[in-house]
Amino acid sequence: MSKRSLGMLVAVFLVGLLIVACAGPTKEVKTTPVSVFVGTPMVELSKTAKVQFYGTGFAPKQELQFLFKDTGGVQSIINSALVPEPVPNAEGAWVTAWDVGGGGYVSLINPGTIMITITDKDYNTLAQVPVAFVAPPKKKDDKKKEEKK
Repeated sequence: MSKRSLGMLVAVFLVGLLIVACAGPTKEVKTTPVSVFVGTPMVELSKTAKVQFYGTGFAPKQELQFLFKDTGGVQSIINSALVPEPVPNAEGAWVTAWDVGGGGYVSLINPGTIMITITDKDYNTLAQVPVAFVAPPKKKDDKKKEEKK
């Protein structure tokens, strides 16, 4: 084989190696999509109101923020009222409950559906879930007062 042929062979080999290296893996890396579920999608507004959430597909030990907009349109972080703290385990799953009544949020929420936004530590939205709040049933005294009107 001549030097010229050997040089061309080496050059073709190197170009082919470079193309294969730049192409990356042939298989797509699959990631689990982030999912958040509400265990109590309809909650009565009361001092004992709690909303249960659970999520999957998060990065292990990822810091999460839970936000909601009150009736005045002010966005609030509710992490201090979450028990236990929502920290994804090695599989990316977590479970928590929002103590709406004990956390003093009842006065900030009107009956209706609100959106809970789950973000990362930099407030990038990861997921949103709806929660419906309903007014407590009227007491007998309240019904009598309405009938007299």
